[in-house]
Amino acid sequence: MESQRRTGPYDPLVPQDPQYVGRYQILARLGEGGMGAVYLGRGPDGRKVAIKVVRPELAQDPGFVARFHDEVAHAQRVASFCTAQVLDHGESGGRAYMVTEFIDGTTLLDHVRENGRLSPGLLQGVAVGVAAGLVAIHSAGIIHRDLKPGNVLLSITGPRVIDFGIARALDSASSHTMAGQLIGSPGWMAPEQVSGQTLTTAADIFAWGCLLAYAANARHPFGQGSLPEMAVRVVHAQPEVGDLPAPLDQLVRAALDKDPLRRPSARELLLTLVGGNAGEAAVLGTLNTSWQQAPAAHLPAPARTPEEAVTTPAPARAAPGDRKRTLATGALAVVLVAAGGVAAWQVLGSPSSKRTAAPAVAGLPTGTLLVRTDKALGWPTVKQCHSNIGTLKPGAARAPILLDDTRCDFLPRWSADHTQIAFTRCSTETACSLMTMSASGTGVKTVTDKVGGKTRVTWSHDGKQLAYMANDARGVRQIHLINADGTGDRTLTTDPRDKDDPEFSPKGQQLVFWSKKTGHQQVYTLDVASPAAWTQVTHGTVDANDPGWSPDGTKIAYTYPTSVDPAPKTSDIHVIGVGGTGDRRLTSTLKARDTDPTWSPEGNWIAFTRGQNDSPSVYAIRVNGSAQKAIGPVGTAQPDWG
Repeated sequence: MESQRRTGPYDPLVPQDPQYVGRYQILARLGEGGMGAVYLGRGPDGRKVAIKVVRPELAQDPGFVARFHDEVAHAQRVASFCTAQVLDHGESGGRAYMVTEFIDGTTLLDHVRENGRLSPGLLQGVAVGVAAGLVAIHSAGIIHRDLKPGNVLLSITGPRVIDFGIARALDSASSHTMAGQLIGSPGWMAPEQVSGQTLTTAADIFAWGCLLAYAANARHPFGQGSLPEMAVRVVHAQPEVGDLPAPLDQLVRAALDKDPLRRPSARELLLTLVGGNAGEAAVLGTLNTSWQQAPAAHLPAPARTPEEAVTTPAPARAAPGDRKRTLATGALAVVLVAAGGVAAWQVLGSPSSKRTAAPAVAGLPTGTLLVRTDKALGWPTVKQCHSNIGTLKPGAARAPILLDDTRCDFLPRWSADHTQIAFTRCSTETACSLMTMSASGTGVKTVTDKVGGKTRVTWSHDGKQLAYMANDARGVRQIHLINADGTGDRTLTTDPRDKDDPEFSPKGQQLVFWSKKTGHQQVYTLDVASPAAWTQVTHGTVDANDPGWSPDGTKIAYTYPTSVDPAPKTSDIHVIGVGGTGDRRLTSTLKARDTDPTWSPEGNWIAFTRGQNDSPSVYAIRVNGSAQKAIGPVGTAQPDWG
């Protein structure tokens, strides 16, 4: 499909265009390609979106539709930095559709056609931004397969890679309906793609090399011609990359290697572009000489729909200095997060890798978190557990111990009014109890000693009941509900599949939890009044974990692995709508382990544990993906903002 935006006004709708696609009002046409049409739409919340609707003839292939939805659901896990975030998908009028973030800007293709080759600084910005986008896409297990100048948007916040995530579905459908036809764009397909071989992420790296050579010279490195002519040149001819600045010259040539095994990865490209181990100064230097020189004068003003021309006043134009700072700040966030999701000096190397608590960020909630605080590092077994219940002020250098006990206490949870605390206490791997105490750490009591291992407990909204996990006669963990005084214990679930991590909804009528009902751990909800009826929230192919409600009850944060290897375990924090839509990856760590997400009381931040179980720290990040940083010292974990 074509890109979201091109220079010039939006195209008006024609009679055969729909007025609505699913929940989205259609406002104008953005483009049309071989697989369908792209529309400008508006969601129920008033947000502008891009909606890509599959052609009717493809929508008649059930196999294609199923693969399409699988691939789009997978694409929703891609971090939104340097990409157009996938928000939703479904079927409307018998046609599959995908909804993405709308990004107003001009494509790299249109900019080069209008203005010629990019300046060295802007070229560097595009190289970094597109490499960062590929890091995000590849980390989600996706191959773009159609990276080209028309699929790179130059926006106010930096370059964005669009139209990713459905290429594999389109490729699969084409093998059924268009035998012998290549899927991709002439000249931008890797040799192995042209030859019909199995593709890896290296195909996107080849396209990145072509794209940068094109941007630097205003011509394709393999010339022009028909699809067969371009295919022959890509496989057999040597590219003409022109005179590129270092290190782009070597990176582009390496990316255009005929052998995919010899091409660098997207992460290797990014780290080289921002200075490798040179540290934070190299990142800032790269950005200051790149996207600040974005073609602001050539970006088209956002076109208005007819209704906007009447109802919406023209936005005030930012002063040149403000615009320059905005561009630089947006690009900085892109590189820092896509490069690994932690501070630049941790990803790229620095004189010291020692972690310390960072000062509070402006706007970071000041409310006290409950945490597991480790008096000594190392937590592989209960026998070696040194954890107590502590409190943490965001940004503090230490987390005072609230309850100092020789046994293993962990997973503390506030009651809704913050007057009580519940937690799990284990004396062996299986001998565990549900405990409560006052907010001051006094009045410790055992509610039940039936807890099924190292599991989470949760308060009802009124503070009168708790949900916890207990093993049935088969050894399967089931969700139980018990009064806070230890009476009235009842079993809510009875199925034969393992489950854990219950958490009450803000109003206390529902529980969210994970279950292995489908083989993989997926997130579900149930109503306490009718617990036999479950609603599945996530539909991933690996184990989801640690679900937690947003304060308004409309979203769930959870953990999703980035590696299925047993050690070291790595995972990111995701946010998804309760109905299973709008899944997006919030953190993007590549090699770290992010777990235990908890929402701030106003719902704008999420705190979480970063690191393996033997040396964790508490971090926080805005729900929009910005301002990520450490807010607790090493040895703090399992936060709860309450």
